[in-house]
Amino acid sequence: MGRVRDPIRIDIIVEAATWAFTTLGFARAKIHQVADRARVGPGTVYLYAEDKEALFELALLRALESPVVANPTLPYRKTPPASFGRLIEDCIHEVAHFPQLWVASQRREHEGSATEYYGVLLELCRWLRRYHSVVLLAERNRIDWPQLSTSLERVVWADLQRRLTGYLSARMRTGHLVSIADPAMVARFTIDSLVASLVTGPIMSPAGARPRDDESLARLVAAPLIGSGDRVPLPPHPGQDASV
Repeated sequence: MGRVRDPIRIDIIVEAATWAFTTLGFARAKIHQVADRARVGPGTVYLYAEDKEALFELALLRALESPVVANPTLPYRKTPPASFGRLIEDCIHEVAHFPQLWVASQRREHEGSATEYYGVLLELCRWLRRYHSVVLLAERNRIDWPQLSTSLERVVWADLQRRLTGYLSARMRTGHLVSIADPAMVARFTIDSLVASLVTGPIMSPAGARPRDDESLARLVAAPLIGSGDRVPLPPHPGQDASV
């Protein structure tokens, strides 16, 4: 009969499992590698998840902040295949919220679109920071967990691109954002650029140990669409002289 175990240790094991599944992929990740990173014995991992599939599901649901695994009975037992797809899709629906984009797309007044668009990009940056493990788990495990990548594509990326395309199209049509290309292409480029910068990682690590700066990234992505007469002030980088 399952029982509640050390909540600190489960966090450590889930963190180690997330590292293994996002770095090595499900097929290559081994329980002993998770155990080594968590600094526990392999047998201890099985006290928290019944097998590797259950460990992946536990890591994924934790990344999605699902209440199902807020305080689970352990060892965690995987969901039956017939129910897994619905569970994951429901969890993704719970986190796929971009209220600033929704409000902006409904607003009929288009003045101040540069600042508004900058805010929409910041919202997306913060969402990607918060759920970066979910995106990585989906991208790195498409073959072994196709339901995950399919649900993320349908519930998050397709809907996000549709909404962002509609928003950009309306602002470009009225001249409040620069019409540099087809709105659908701009929306796709915007999403892909932010995901590449914040989740999947740059080709080379930045020089020096600079803190993450979503504000600067949002400005860079927004810059081509913002006309010269409607600038968004760039906040100084933490620790950097504002006059530079």
